[in-house]
Amino acid sequence: MKKQEEIEALFKEVESLNIPDLSESLENILRAHTTIIQSIYDSKPALDVGEVYIETLTIKLLLASKSALELSRGSNISGIDTNKKVQILDISSIYILTRAVLENFLTLEYLFFNKLSREEQIFRYNLWRISGFMSRQNYDENLQPHLIEKLEREKEEIEILKETVKKSPFYPSLNKHHIWKLNSYGLPRILSWDDLIKQSCLKSNLFGKLYKLYSNYAHSEFISAIQLNENSQHKTNKFNEEVTITSLSNLRMINCVSISLIKDKFQCTKESYNGLGEELKYSIDFWKKFSTE
Repeated sequence: MKKQEEIEALFKEVESLNIPDLSESLENILRAHTTIIQSIYDSKPALDVGEVYIETLTIKLLLASKSALELSRGSNISGIDTNKKVQILDISSIYILTRAVLENFLTLEYLFFNKLSREEQIFRYNLWRISGFMSRQNYDENLQPHLIEKLEREKEEIEILKETVKKSPFYPSLNKHHIWKLNSYGLPRILSWDDLIKQSCLKSNLFGKLYKLYSNYAHSEFISAIQLNENSQHKTNKFNEEVTITSLSNLRMINCVSISLIKDKFQCTKESYNGLGEELKYSIDFWKKFSTE
């Protein structure tokens, strides 16, 4: 990309903080992200322990991002006995989906995209698996026989994994609360979400406070009810437009960072990434740097 083209591209990114331009930009970035993931699926590279879940978690991240993008376009709502329609923005759901995208990214980073030794990554991965298997043990009522058999196999897997974890050199680093939690109902993460944000490659000053806000909406805390009462749900409401822009911007940044991390980890994605076009690659790199440096 020539210098003049870079300057024009820079102004385009800076001026894109409005719903129409952000929607188009995020749509293109989600397509690029999908293309990168598809290239891994097509190439079928040799994966290390647990790395198949990089694709799984990224797809979950993509789907939640796409759902939030669709909600940002607004939707019509009307009563049963009237033809009058009102176009609304479902801010609560956009917030909740943005939170889910951030948590997916933080989980990917916690398990795979970090500077820890591979041995410690596997230790974290095993804890994560134990927690998931233990959660499913609570679903053993009114299930079909083949599902009950699956839960029985997973119960055995839990015990095997716990023994593996106890033999790990990283097991002594767990405190008493961690061990109690592991034995009681699983320990998916050693660190809290707040700590994960602080240790993330993402700028904590950009995402830390927003994560707390999104969590309030996810848990239906009183602050979310206050803010919903104080503002109209109509699409043209200025407050709704502003917070939608913030959420779409966050989704764009997270997806750009995810693309960059996956590209750097898997050599097989390079050809697909290079085929995205200079303007789109510039956008991905710009927002990746903005949110991490």
